Amino acid sequence: MPAWMLEAAAETGRSRRRAAPPVRRRTLAARGPEARIDALAKLKVLFDSGVLTPRQFDEERDRLQGG
Repeated sequence: MPAWMLEAAAETGRSRRRAAPPVRRRTLAARGPEARIDALAKLKVLFDSGVLTPRQFDEERDRLQGG
């Protein structure tokens, strides 16, 4: 297959991709401090395992703590 055909196929594949929908964030305040503590513990596990960057961890921690 000629190179120009490959380039055209790659470009059409990119144009079909849709943007990801915005993430809905739940508010934990209504569920009490136990839910907040659980969420903070899970957040720490994600950070320790390398899933979250330090910036993501700080932002989510501040959000969960009400800041």
